[in-house]
Amino acid sequence: MALIFKSGDELFDQGIDLVKRKEYAKARNNFRKTIEKGGKEKALAEMYVAIIDVVTSPNSPEAYDRLAGSLSAASGPFEFGLTEVDPGKAIVEARLVAERIRALGMDGNTDVKKAKGDKLLALAQKYQVQIGNNSLKIYEIINGDTSTTGLKEALLLQAIGYESLSSAVVFSDPKKAAELLQNAYNCRKQLGDGAGGDQDMKLISSYSKSAKCWICDRPSTGEGIHFLAMSSDITPFMRATNDDLLKSAPDSFQSIYVCRPCYTAISRKSDEIAKGYHDKAMAEMRAMEARLQAEIASIRSMAMMRR
Repeated sequence: MALIFKSGDELFDQGIDLVKRKEYAKARNNFRKTIEKGGKEKALAEMYVAIIDVVTSPNSPEAYDRLAGSLSAASGPFEFGLTEVDPGKAIVEARLVAERIRALGMDGNTDVKKAKGDKLLALAQKYQVQIGNNSLKIYEIINGDTSTTGLKEALLLQAIGYESLSSAVVFSDPKKAAELLQNAYNCRKQLGDGAGGDQDMKLISSYSKSAKCWICDRPSTGEGIHFLAMSSDITPFMRATNDDLLKSAPDSFQSIYVCRPCYTAISRKSDEIAKGYHDKAMAEMRAMEARLQAEIASIRSMAMMRR
């Protein structure tokens, strides 16, 4: 039986058909062989491989870096499946997406959160200037999304950026954090993101709220951050109001407001007491186990003697 060896050009043409059928793994293999055999479409095959890597690994910034590099060798527009790819525009998009993934992946302390917020706001401006109201072709290639434009992406990045900046300053300036979240809410409102906007508004309400610690009488701002509600039983006698505008308990009177220093002091002391009881109980259990083992050994010894 004779073996049929396909040329690089034949493998390339077959790879194009496989892309149209979205059989990307097989198509990639064909394009790799085209490159190895030195087919006349070697450069374009390398671009197809880079695009397929983006499609199959959409969250890899390195894949977008490789795509931007490979597209620099393009001589003009070409098609990937049903999408026409403009190399110049695709390079811009690929670099922006790589930057986007890296920025969104930043996680850490206050300084990191601030840096993340600043990067996302700067990136949003790039999307506005460099893409504008044009649709993002890379998203169209990856998942068929033709509705996302540069402006929409910019609004989303602005929202996330302001949210990151808010989380960076909330422990030092809750009112500033609320102002930043208001900016995030406005962006999400323009995007029609009701769920994200509702979450921002909830945090704005909490960060803007002020109360007085029931225990130490110290005023603070930022519910859930600088003061917290602790479950408590407040009798009618203790519900008497005074002239102070700041409340020390919610209207339900099922809990009291406690500043974070008092809250953490109580919690840590409770943990210390609980650990003491736990250690004592474990010590008593080990002592009991030792006594039982000794009694069992004694009984076994007596049984052996009686034999």
